[in-house]
Amino acid sequence: MLLPGVSVLARKVSEVRTVAEKRLHATVARAAHRADAALPADLVATLVTPEGARYSELERLRRPPTRTTGTAFARSLERVDEIGAFQLGRVRLSQVPPNRLAALARYGLGSKAASLERAEEPKRTAMLTAVMRHLEAKAIDEALDLFQVLMATRLISTAKRATEKERLSTLPQLEKASRTLARAAKVLFEELELVETHGADLDTAALWAAVEEVAPREAVMSAAALVVSLVPEDEGSADVAMRAALTTRYNTVRPFLALLGESKALEAATACWPGCGGCPRWRGGG
Repeated sequence: MLLPGVSVLARKVSEVRTVAEKRLHATVARAAHRADAALPADLVATLVTPEGARYSELERLRRPPTRTTGTAFARSLERVDEIGAFQLGRVRLSQVPPNRLAALARYGLGSKAASLERAEEPKRTAMLTAVMRHLEAKAIDEALDLFQVLMATRLISTAKRATEKERLSTLPQLEKASRTLARAAKVLFEELELVETHGADLDTAALWAAVEEVAPREAVMSAAALVVSLVPEDEGSADVAMRAALTTRYNTVRPFLALLGESKALEAATACWPGCGGCPRWRGGG
């Protein structure tokens, strides 16, 4: 039996891979055209660099937010809406294996706009469709990640620092009152031990006199009241104080909440599929 040589086999495999890639490009481009005849042209238009701009619209859309500011968050939500305007969810690609579509998206994301613009049809439309489907899910995740960071830095961390600062400000008073109570308690216990040891009757006046040698009665009572007020018996007092501090910071984050409510970032992204490799929700197992 004669077997083909390595070079012949490599050439045959390459030919089959080329045919499969062309079939993939044709299938994706045809699905995009079937969803909307104007969609391929709209996707190609993102490769054009607007007048006065430094890079194309596609390059701008695939750049994630780099700052953790309210302006950057608003911009990230605008990016979600701009990408969502292409409505890539209407492109039916259930017959295309997810890993092939993910590989096509990675190839398109790694190519410059000029290279994509020079690509022949239907390869160009197929790559742009895969890229936009990928960006549709990724832009939502990046906007929500930025929102989480803003909530942590502008709301939670600030409220936590305010709570800790307030508790630290009462620490000197608590330490002074605790020292007074500790000295009074030591004398009190010593006197009670003497009474118990000798079996004598408890003399309240003598007991108070011994305590007052350490601190006046009024000072001991005031120290006890102060400790009770600063160290409540409720174990959830820290959480209560934290929630109270959060309410005072609500106006700071209210604009972010309004922007998020008006955006499409909370909608389900049809562009995300298991194993796409680029979506944080699947990388995290969500």
